[in-house]
Amino acid sequence: MSSGNESHSVDALVVDVVTRVRDRFGADGLRDLVSLAQRELSAVEQAEAGFQQIDDPAAAGSGGDMADTQAFAAFVEQSGEEDPDQRWG
Repeated sequence: MSSGNESHSVDALVVDVVTRVRDRFGADGLRDLVSLAQRELSAVEQAEAGFQQIDDPAAAGSGGDMADTQAFAAFVEQSGEEDPDQRWG
């Protein structure tokens, strides 16, 4: 599986997941996978931005709500372990 960026190696687990979805669900399944992955990417990027504010006290005063960031991080951690299907309704 090649994304055109040969310098970036893809973890075997990721390759396995994509291949299994492709083989079982075809193009529709891959579209669903991409859509869900984009949602997850957005959520993770938001959480990481919040963590950067924690590390940078000057940025923390720029309107970010620390309690929201901590609650989101706890939600992501908990929901990832229990029932990941519930995250997408």
